[in-house]
Amino acid sequence: MKVENLLKIRGVTHSLIAGALVLFLLFAFLSGCAPAAEETGLYGEYVSSLPEGCEPVPQECFEQAMEEGELHFYNWAEWWPEEDIYQGFSQEFGINFVPDYFGDYDEMVTKYRLYPEVNHDLTYPDQRGFRQLQELGVVENEINYDWLPNVKKYSSPEVAERVWDDVQGDSGYYKYSLPVEFGFVNYIYNSKYIDESDPRASSWTLLFEGEEYTGKISMKNDMFDCIGAALKYLGYSWNSDDEEELMEAKELLLQQKPWVMAYESWPIRLLLEEEAWISHSWTGDSWFIHQEDENIMGVLPVEGSLISTDAFIMPIGCTHPAAAHLFINYVFRPDVNALLMETIGYTPTHTATPGLLSEELRNWPGVLYPEGYLNKCEIIDPKSYTGEGLELRTEIWEELKA
Repeated sequence: MKVENLLKIRGVTHSLIAGALVLFLLFAFLSGCAPAAEETGLYGEYVSSLPEGCEPVPQECFEQAMEEGELHFYNWAEWWPEEDIYQGFSQEFGINFVPDYFGDYDEMVTKYRLYPEVNHDLTYPDQRGFRQLQELGVVENEINYDWLPNVKKYSSPEVAERVWDDVQGDSGYYKYSLPVEFGFVNYIYNSKYIDESDPRASSWTLLFEGEEYTGKISMKNDMFDCIGAALKYLGYSWNSDDEEELMEAKELLLQQKPWVMAYESWPIRLLLEEEAWISHSWTGDSWFIHQEDENIMGVLPVEGSLISTDAFIMPIGCTHPAAAHLFINYVFRPDVNALLMETIGYTPTHTATPGLLSEELRNWPGVLYPEGYLNKCEIIDPKSYTGEGLELRTEIWEELKA
């Protein structure tokens, strides 16, 4: 019997992981906090209804979530499979799920700058967004990992060691934030017009030496990713704050500018209508567009790229913390997590998910990456979006967009 039916019958309408990797790895191997088999009532029905391999939240969390009866989630628009995950969660637990949407991270940060205590129980920033929200005082609610047995059971120590180590430091990243997936900045091309055997079509070279495709190239409308890709092509750090290196990147982008038809945040129409043949992108976006047109191919540039995580946080306006934890634990069920990754096309931090993905997605560039590839990649660093690094990038971007 589903929990929602029990709720109708009952008449109801509705530790600390710090930055240190050692603690994170320890938590990954701890057993799930499964209650005793003799649990009865509403919680017992929840426990007995779980699919194999799924761990229940502790009874304290479950009962508090039932009392709260509502969850507000601020996420990217038109991204997650809402019917399967948002509505699936709501139907299973009888919790009213209230989504809110942003179009990009800057919009998300702006909203919290204007309304820091807006009623969101969960939101989903990248690393730069996380740090910006920290500076605004929005990141204050700690994640209770004792309420997240699926996270303890399935979080990847290998990914934690290589990827998340870059964002720990003194930021309190794990204390307040839980990565769900990550992706790479890449580009995509239409194989009807670009020869797949072209050696340039495996590196950043095609974007910056593709003059014959003038008027058929779109770049991301993001100064960090455009300048970062140029720096990477030139052999420099994506996060460089060296003026000489950044000026060299500027000259490269100005040279490329006449070939660029548009700087677009979401160039799906340009690609599907074949106005653009090459487009700067994210690995997940490239997977999304490939589902619409099998000629659209993704590239994971051999020189390396930027890794970006998306992660749950509970902002200061969170008023339903137990429901938030119940939802996070739900998203870390193997079947739910695999469904999410199959839809969005990003790399999971969940150890069981890769084996549940379709063969096509497992082979998609950037989902399961080549051995050693992460060593060529970087996480966004504050030196690129603060101080001189930000000032120089802003000057370059203003000149490029003029």
